[in-house]
Amino acid sequence: MYEVYAVTIAYHSLSHAFVPYASVSPKDLGLDEKRQEILVKIQDPTFFEHSGIEWPSPLPTTTITQSLVKKLFFKKFTKGFKKIEQTLISRFVVNPNISKETQLVAFISTAYFGDKDGEQLFGISEGARSWFDKSLSELSDDEYLSLIAMLPGPNAFKPNTATSKERVSRIKKVLNGECIYGHVSQIFLDQCS
Repeated sequence: MYEVYAVTIAYHSLSHAFVPYASVSPKDLGLDEKRQEILVKIQDPTFFEHSGIEWPSPLPTTTITQSLVKKLFFKKFTKGFKKIEQTLISRFVVNPNISKETQLVAFISTAYFGDKDGEQLFGISEGARSWFDKSLSELSDDEYLSLIAMLPGPNAFKPNTATSKERVSRIKKVLNGECIYGHVSQIFLDQCS
């Protein structure tokens, strides 16, 4: 019953949680269509088709929608029952009521891009400024890919490190069609080494 209560509370706070992102497009943030496609293809390849969760295993994976729910609806997220709540809110509250474009804007705006000089970095625009001293639209393709590479483990894949360069290499294989990646459960791209 607690999960039903949590879903109800999330539903009532839904519009408030997404107000900052509702009237903004990814282009407004400096992310052109090609780079949006890259982000989705690498972070959550079935984002535009799924219902907020990825089947057949929605609990061990984290879609863009589930990531948003974790950031916007939980003060402190822990595994177990919170993961069940996150999955239910993603599927039954956020996905049917918030457009995919708004979800993408919220994700781009709130994604964690690691710690630098004692500061936590949130949002892809802040990541671009902090890691490369450039606006998002000024990044080279490799710089942009190194930001995308950070998403599953921001402090493990900091730009210009060996781990980042290896992950960018795997991302390029996916983008060039040299490696198959179709489910968020494969997000580390181990199959692309």
